Amino acid sequence: MPPIMRQTLLFLTAIFLTLHNYSQTQEEQVFKMLSDTLQKDPKNTGLLFLRGLAFSETKKYDSAIADFTSALDNLKSQDNKSIWDDDKPLDSAKIIHIRAYCYDITNAIDSAVADYMYLQTIKPNDFMYSIAIARLYINHKHFEKAQIEIDRLKKFVENERGLVYQAVLLYEQNKYSKALNSINVALKKYPNSIEGLVTKAKILGKLDKSEEACKSVSEAKVKITPEYFSGQHGYQRDFDREIDNLENLYCK
Repeated sequence: MPPIMRQTLLFLTAIFLTLHNYSQTQEEQVFKMLSDTLQKDPKNTGLLFLRGLAFSETKKYDSAIADFTSALDNLKSQDNKSIWDDDKPLDSAKIIHIRAYCYDITNAIDSAVADYMYLQTIKPNDFMYSIAIARLYINHKHFEKAQIEIDRLKKFVENERGLVYQAVLLYEQNKYSKALNSINVALKKYPNSIEGLVTKAKILGKLDKSEEACKSVSEAKVKITPEYFSGQHGYQRDFDREIDNLENLYCK
């Protein structure tokens, strides 16, 4: 086995262990191995991406952003090396997507939106980027901008997200009765919408209907699958956590 492949497998194994709640010392050893190798091979885009991914998974988002940006710079300059010598260069869209998520988490709104909007231009039929922008604006109470993205979402054929996020926007504006009417319209058309069921549970909770809220969130939990979220980084994880929190609140 070539040395670079042996090193990579060690790194991947170490990172896997780190991301499954191993000790701080072990985590530090992983990053030291990656950093030591990158000092010798600083233009290795694959290793920069790998370390950035490890940083993001361990919530070191600023460091992750720095590595993803360096990896993208290498791709732009074509001064790029993969983890394996015969591997194809990384897809820049994948790096930008995860960097956007890190910007999102760190409340760097303008940078996150810029990344998501760029991705939307190269993948105009992928509505997940408009969803990400709408969520970001809603979370930061930029409701007028959020409405623009929601209206854009509604234009996609056979897509429940626009209808669901209209309800989310009304919920965040404390318009709970209107939000409930909106989410019921969405769920009538798309009864398997996990986002819709979770949103309905949140709305019902605010309307002091805990039993109905529990029923809605339990239904969402049964239906959740990785395929539903199309492999979007961090997206399913966020919903898993939200479902757990709602169950603790309303399913006692």
